[in-house]
Amino acid sequence: MRWVSTMRNVGPGQIPEAALVGALWSYAASVLYPARMLKRIGASIVGPPVGDLPEGLPQPGLGRHFADGSGPVMLAERNRNADLVEDFDRLAQLYEALVRPFSTPIFDEALEVMGGYLASDSRVLDVGCGPGHELRQVAARVPRGEVIGVDLADGMVEVAHASARSHCLDNCAFFQADAGELPRAFTGRFDLVYSCLAHHHFPDPDAAAANALRCLRPGGVYCVIDPGPAWFNTLSAPLCRLGDPGWIGWKTPEEFRTLLDEAGFVCTCWIPLLPGFGLAVGQKAFAKTLAQASSM
Repeated sequence: MRWVSTMRNVGPGQIPEAALVGALWSYAASVLYPARMLKRIGASIVGPPVGDLPEGLPQPGLGRHFADGSGPVMLAERNRNADLVEDFDRLAQLYEALVRPFSTPIFDEALEVMGGYLASDSRVLDVGCGPGHELRQVAARVPRGEVIGVDLADGMVEVAHASARSHCLDNCAFFQADAGELPRAFTGRFDLVYSCLAHHHFPDPDAAAANALRCLRPGGVYCVIDPGPAWFNTLSAPLCRLGDPGWIGWKTPEEFRTLLDEAGFVCTCWIPLLPGFGLAVGQKAFAKTLAQASSM
């Protein structure tokens, strides 16, 4: 099995990665899970949202289109950023087990917010889907819709597709693609686009935001789950720079809002989730009605 060969290749070169995983698990156990429990009993753990929240959601969803039961769609040629995801290919079989204890409380909080933007027939795009753990949770929220997973690492795409099939999910499809070069067939096709703990790996955040905007329908939302507060970014950056494969860098809430504003989103905000983490949200403008257009 692929994970057996992966374990055999673990050596001194992976010590920074192992240290990072240990730090993530420790932070989850000592901070994230307790904070989530305190939030459940009404304690004020993080601050309020900053900026303009999305409006007019959820819309009736776009339903199914891409999930036709076929296998994953892979790139015909090597992408120019393929070298950034080579380590993710190596870790594809193990990645969910390594990251899930840390990512679970963060994504659970995010999904409670994003759930308010979704209808049962929404069509959702997961950019940087990895092995598909979060994607499967979203798929359960949109039984009459679908979730499309995109990742540049072909190993992640293959693992995510196999996992969805093993969980008997028929409303999922998978594509190998760069976040900054999403397929033209995605244009205007999604109610919601999100990335979970992946944005800091995008080599061109401006292109990723522009592509997300292009892929959304009018009124659709782009949700980025990632670290944000400056104190967390400062403390965690040195270890992540050493141990996180393909790490590019964090953004602050203000930088996220600027990124989304400059990409063309009309409503942008930062919604704190748990200490150190939040949800950057941008909403695409609704299409003008005929009455509005004629009055201009």
